Amino acid sequence: MKKVYFTLLFTIVILMSAKGQYNNYIRISGDIGIVTNSERDKKFGAGGTIAWLTVDNYVSSTGNNFISLSIKGFNNPYGEGKLVSSILNNADDGFNYIMPLVGYRITKIGFEDGLFFEPRIGAAFGGNYAAFAFAPLAGYSFQNIELSIFVDMGFGSKNSAIRKKNFVTPGVSIAYNLGM
Repeated sequence: MKKVYFTLLFTIVILMSAKGQYNNYIRISGDIGIVTNSERDKKFGAGGTIAWLTVDNYVSSTGNNFISLSIKGFNNPYGEGKLVSSILNNADDGFNYIMPLVGYRITKIGFEDGLFFEPRIGAAFGGNYAAFAFAPLAGYSFQNIELSIFVDMGFGSKNSAIRKKNFVTPGVSIAYNLGM
């Protein structure tokens, strides 16, 4: 019986001291930025992203690169628009978009710590507006907390709420990553 307790205690200590290597992550972020090429007044906007990342075992042999699927929502008010109230009202007071994206995160030492770069492509959808989207993300992760910069770019065929066919939104993001 003492052997069983010792083995169980030893196993628990080893498992608790070992740094877990996860294969999947959920990334939840808050984003702030500004649409720089708007023909409207330029106010700061805010949004958020939720993403699922999984280790790329097909292209990369190191296990340090990740494939990502994410959805991002962003609201940039203008005129009399407020950050929250301009999202789902009928007034013309905000540029809102939703972006489903697929990306590839490149890291040197893994997900939890270090620098990363993640080019992402997808589509941007807003009120009566659709566009091809490119949204690169670069930053630093420390113990599953990320600080990063992004640039959302949309290339559409008709004018959006900012009175342009294309948009460029640079900004900063803070995120938390949940390992699964």
